[in-house]
Amino acid sequence: MSVSINNNGSVLVGMQFINRVFLFSVSRSNPIRLYFISRNTNGRSLGNGKSVAWLDNGVAAILVNTYSLNYQWTSSEIYIYDIQTYGYNSNSTPLSVFPNQHQVLPLSFSSIFLQIISSPSSLALLDDQGNILIMNPTPSGYFPAIRDSGSMPVFTAPRKCFPGTFKSQSGIHDCSICPSGTKNSGNSSIQCVACAANSFCPLGSVSDIPLSALTTTTQVIAYPKSPESTIFDEILLQNMFHIGSGRCLVVSPVFWSLIVAAFAILIAILMFILKHRVDHPQSRKLRQRLKCIFKHTDLIGEGELWIGGLVSFAVVVLVSFAYSFSHRYLYQYPIETTSDSYFACDPSLRNAKFQTNLQSLSIPPTDAEQKMFYLLNNQTFTLHLDFVNTLANCDIISLQVLYGTRWSTIRWLSCSNVDSILFLTVVLPYQHASIRIYISDTQIIGALRVGLSSAGHEDEHYNLKELNFYQAFYKYGEVLTQNLSINIDMTKVINETAAMVGEESDYSGIYIPTFTTDVDSLFLTQDQYVYSTSASALLTVVISETPYYVKNLQQPIAKLSEIIFHNILFTIVCLEIFGLIFLLYKLISTPLRHLYRSRYAAKHKTNNDRICVF
Repeated sequence: MSVSINNNGSVLVGMQFINRVFLFSVSRSNPIRLYFISRNTNGRSLGNGKSVAWLDNGVAAILVNTYSLNYQWTSSEIYIYDIQTYGYNSNSTPLSVFPNQHQVLPLSFSSIFLQIISSPSSLALLDDQGNILIMNPTPSGYFPAIRDSGSMPVFTAPRKCFPGTFKSQSGIHDCSICPSGTKNSGNSSIQCVACAANSFCPLGSVSDIPLSALTTTTQVIAYPKSPESTIFDEILLQNMFHIGSGRCLVVSPVFWSLIVAAFAILIAILMFILKHRVDHPQSRKLRQRLKCIFKHTDLIGEGELWIGGLVSFAVVVLVSFAYSFSHRYLYQYPIETTSDSYFACDPSLRNAKFQTNLQSLSIPPTDAEQKMFYLLNNQTFTLHLDFVNTLANCDIISLQVLYGTRWSTIRWLSCSNVDSILFLTVVLPYQHASIRIYISDTQIIGALRVGLSSAGHEDEHYNLKELNFYQAFYKYGEVLTQNLSINIDMTKVINETAAMVGEESDYSGIYIPTFTTDVDSLFLTQDQYVYSTSASALLTVVISETPYYVKNLQQPIAKLSEIIFHNILFTIVCLEIFGLIFLLYKLISTPLRHLYRSRYAAKHKTNNDRICVF
């Protein structure tokens, strides 16, 4: 058990055997009486509170030796708390933890700590080998850096806070990370200044980074779905007899056919007037001439009825629209080379149907697909890494690639830090590579942007698409962790476009990435950052391929021969329908007309007989 009392009557009692540290307060009226204030428990282990010590201004140092329940040593750390300002309990976050990424133990020092002793402002640490480390307080803007001189005891020396951190009060604790929305480029280490609006400014920011630096670039969109109808007959009928509003009304074939039919009705009314209301030789001659003309244009009754000639004009307009629609619809394929279908009510109408499926890579591809697979498998990848909001430079970067079971050093293609973004480019020796990027410094990194690029290639009916995608990883209010892994699963996407004429299809291919990394595991909160102890960072990028590929097939709904055949059928059907209407008209109207004439003749004869009798 360890005990420490400060001048204000606050008492710290560490009981490592129950893994607890208690905070008491001495009663001013009765100095032998203690009041319980709070306690700190360090999880299911032993060693918390091995040694406790008060410093100035209500700051305390707690030696936390972590042992398993069977007393196997795990780690030793010193937690420094500002108890006077923030209090002390199991949820308290320390000002700093020693050792950390800025304060590393000397090589001659043991990692097992036995005791800490404090003066009003300094702290002495004793390890199990008898080595002593004396941590002297530093002013605002500086932290006590370890100066390993090789002699004992080891003393600390003041060092300016790193960019992205600050220290606003003196003491032996480390600098604190700048809160989200503030920055410190290294000009001042006492405080962080506010970032510009609409900029990326996470924990530990060193500069104002535009949001455009975190753009995610994707190259593949969802493959289209086939239209509701993939039968040309249905598409033709739907577009011929559809009447909408606005532009749809203007392009509607039945609308213009009805206009022509309206003119035909006007001409029929004129013919009726010439026959029954105008008694003039010229009118009869004009009517006979018009009847002759209209009978010659009668496609429905084959020249029998002049009224059929008038209706034939409407049929010709409808059929002409069908021919024009079919001609334009034929060339709405493939979708990559077409524009909107302004000749139809639906501008998205295309002469294409689609099919998407997943296929296993273990199934051998067809002979036609083999070359596309060859081009994809031989594509050379270039890895792009953007370390955002950091002052890290290329001198502290080293790379390794995994060859079999051995990690070998490689060089980057290019590396530069521009406007607090470290751009790193690496040509991968093979596609399914594993890359390690070591950053041998304590620089803070706010975000990461990962991309792959590769040149395209086009060869007759095969088009290897250019690869160029980026994925940004960032979280507002957090900072990138020191040890992270990015897994990229690459999936082949092969698009087959069936030929409109001939049998040889066109193929295109591209890789699409899937990032299987949990974003939350890549970042640290402000409280978690305090416990970071690594003095370097390691990024591992693992690129693999899924055991399946995506096969997209695009085919024309109707080819030229089918369109011609269905247009002929449409023409015949239109003529036959109107012919059937005229036939029904004749079957119904002829008996009625004979009945009317017979009744009219009988009535006229009766009236004449009555006149004779009179």
